[in-house]
Amino acid sequence: MRRRWLVSLLLVLVLILPQHIVLAGEMGKKEKVGEVTILRDSYGVPHLYAKNKQDLYEAYGYVMAKDRLFQLEMFRRGNEGTVSEIFGEAYLSKDLQTRRDGYTNEEVEAMLAKIDPKYEELIAQFAKGISRYVEEALHDPEEKLSKEFHDYDFLPREWTSTDVVRLFMASMTFFMDNHQELTNARLLADLEETFGKEVARDMFDDLVWVDDPEAPTSIPTENKSKNRSSSKSMQTISSVATNVAKQLDREREEYVQASEELGLPLSVGSNAIIVGADKSKTGNALLMSGPQVGFVAPGFLYEVGLHTPGYDMVGSSFIGYPFIMFGANNDFAFSSTAGYGNVVDLFEETIHPQDSTKYLYKGEWREMEKRTELINVKKDNGESEMIEEVFYRTVHGPVISIDEEQQIAYSKAWAFRGTEATSMAAFMEANFAKNRNQFEQAASKFTMSLNWYYVSKNGDIGYYHVGKYPIRNAQIDERIPTPGTGEYEWEGFLPFKENPQVVNPKNGYVVNWNNKPEATWSNGENSFYWGEDNRVQQFINGMEARGKVTLDDLNDINHHASFVALRTNKFKPLLIEALNNHKGSNANYGVLIEELENWNNLKEDTNKDGYYDAAIATFFDEWWNNVHDALFEDQLDGFSEITNPITNHRYGGSLAYRLLNEDETNYQWLEESSEQVILASVEKALATLEEEKGQDVDSWKSEIKKMTFGHESLIAVPHSNGPAPSVIEMNRGSENHYIEMAPGGPVGFNITPPGQIGFVKKDGTISNYYTDQVEMYENWEFKPYLFKKKDVENAMIHSTKLQLN
Repeated sequence: MRRRWLVSLLLVLVLILPQHIVLAGEMGKKEKVGEVTILRDSYGVPHLYAKNKQDLYEAYGYVMAKDRLFQLEMFRRGNEGTVSEIFGEAYLSKDLQTRRDGYTNEEVEAMLAKIDPKYEELIAQFAKGISRYVEEALHDPEEKLSKEFHDYDFLPREWTSTDVVRLFMASMTFFMDNHQELTNARLLADLEETFGKEVARDMFDDLVWVDDPEAPTSIPTENKSKNRSSSKSMQTISSVATNVAKQLDREREEYVQASEELGLPLSVGSNAIIVGADKSKTGNALLMSGPQVGFVAPGFLYEVGLHTPGYDMVGSSFIGYPFIMFGANNDFAFSSTAGYGNVVDLFEETIHPQDSTKYLYKGEWREMEKRTELINVKKDNGESEMIEEVFYRTVHGPVISIDEEQQIAYSKAWAFRGTEATSMAAFMEANFAKNRNQFEQAASKFTMSLNWYYVSKNGDIGYYHVGKYPIRNAQIDERIPTPGTGEYEWEGFLPFKENPQVVNPKNGYVVNWNNKPEATWSNGENSFYWGEDNRVQQFINGMEARGKVTLDDLNDINHHASFVALRTNKFKPLLIEALNNHKGSNANYGVLIEELENWNNLKEDTNKDGYYDAAIATFFDEWWNNVHDALFEDQLDGFSEITNPITNHRYGGSLAYRLLNEDETNYQWLEESSEQVILASVEKALATLEEEKGQDVDSWKSEIKKMTFGHESLIAVPHSNGPAPSVIEMNRGSENHYIEMAPGGPVGFNITPPGQIGFVKKDGTISNYYTDQVEMYENWEFKPYLFKKKDVENAMIHSTKLQLN
């Protein structure tokens, strides 16, 4: 009897107990509290260790918000178009442009729905982590809300995936967007009015060349089939284009002026060097990266270590990004720079004579898409006013200007429009890649114009000019706006395989400083960025002067490029040659030749006396300014506000070099020999310096220029009330990291000024890690790149456990 009872009991347990066990397991899984270990190293950088990616990304969002919540809030508002709600009417025009060109929340959500669900989930977890800290801060605002929230009297909101994508758009689109086609149209129209159409065309082709076959490229090639002259028919330029260009140029000037007053450098870009096994002294692939995104406090870059079983990633990214842009995992190191490829076009729309909301497209009048936006603006008296604004779109994109009288409108077309979330997911996919094929697959999905770099543990390197590039109508001149009536539409997009890219090039390395990727590639209206005199030559020269290299060699090359007077590369040899040819006619010429030849071309202050070491640098700068004026001031009188950014471009002075080198041009710019221009500019510079500083060359030393880690970000939105330290001006990455893919894992060194933590307490107290890397940065010092957990633990100064529900 008893045995029968035991059998029955066992049967019940077999049938029922497993169900309870499973149920208990499921309940336990739902109720289990995730735990993430956060180790802060000696520079305050968080290294996160989680048991799964979901917890890892929630913790990632949390620590970023803890360190930089106000900065995150400002970048989100920068893309929402809600900055004037906090900072007033001065930011209304920016908000209006953001609303005009931007997306509704529903459109962003639709983009998110198209990406791989696993990345959508991680973005959501990242947003959840930011919201977790927001909730904490709202419960303890005195301690956990930074000073800016108290000063400007507003509170942060919780975050969603939509907000994360918006933040990505706010900064990434900055590198893609411009209105140079309208500026070019204005230049051409002004030249035509002064010189006539035929002469104006020749001048325009010299100033905004279609292609420069001598421009240095990242991928060496012998194929230089193009020439600088234009062979394309040029579309008619409307007078409206010049008026709109003037308006946009004024807005840009106001932005530049405000930025310069804040001490913010505007020469954003980025540079990188990757070296394969054959060119590396150790046989390990190498990477040097320097993203140039301005100098601000807190910095635009956020550094972090992300670790979970099967995944380790250490590096930095733009603030608010749920991935790493510059760093390494166990298998490869990677980086990116702005590509400046032609992914944006302006279309000139013909609008209806009686209804400016209709435009002509393929023989029919179409209604523009209409959207009404409400913007809450803080007035000077502290009160708020709701402003209503109506925006329009055509088939090409947002309408940026309408002239009802002339019946012309301009709309902006992005090749990547509607794919921004896809590009974000592509970066995340690259982070999780295990090999070059997977990395390349991720690169093929990125739709904006960047350069991606890959350096693997097996010694391979790869360079990819990523982006979605339109196939344009052959009749169109890409330098000025395209007629929008439908006859000249994009004819599709280039397949990714046709984008410039190379794996393990014969020379063993790839360098880039936002220059031309390969000889046959064009960047349309911004063609003058890529000329024969280009700053990337500093990296090429540095690599070619060395055999096999180390990370220290790459650092030396970067140091030289950061302090070099860029015009010395092409123009100093011409100057010395002219002085040598006539040194018997002037006793000063011999002194100048000796000083110039002994000068290392750097503008540095090694003894820290506040003056540049080389007095001859003052002469060279004065001479260059004289030369530039002699070449262009009389010819382009009245156009200098448009032409100076071209003829004296921060990347190089290519047209000036062609003239002084007596290369062929379309227009006859000089009435005298180039040597006469060079020597006349020498005499003028000598007269100025002797009058102002004396005859002794050593007395010509000039005070160093400084750059400030300002409070306004590259999207022109304030994001801090903390200190704003200054350092000597350097044409250098906002951060630098050097990585060697050694057999035991990535090793190297980096610097990310001004510091990791941007939190300012209500009473103004800053973190010890707010500006702790500024002096190191100025002195060209670095901290170790910490990848392995034991190295992080050895450098650890703080450890916490983050409990996640």
